[in-house]
Amino acid sequence: MTSSSISDEEQRDAANSATYLSERESEILTLVAEGRTDNEIAIRLCMSAKTVSWYVKEIRARFNARSRTHAVALAMRQGILSGKLSPEQGS
Repeated sequence: MTSSSISDEEQRDAANSATYLSERESEILTLVAEGRTDNEIAIRLCMSAKTVSWYVKEIRARFNARSRTHAVALAMRQGILSGKLSPEQGS
């Protein structure tokens, strides 16, 4: 088995298994899905950008995601994110 197929297998496992996120993790992932930076999320949630970065790293690890975008895609596949943006994002 090549490293490429292991990666594909891990992706399928992550996409098929239910992943639990805390309320704060869900909130942060929703803001990531809206395209917000760590600094923007930090300001909005009244925490440091370093704390947001830590949360994003933990979320990525939980989904075994290669990137922020990949974590969002996997969460949407699992139904954790609905794909709807907040009203203020639409402008």
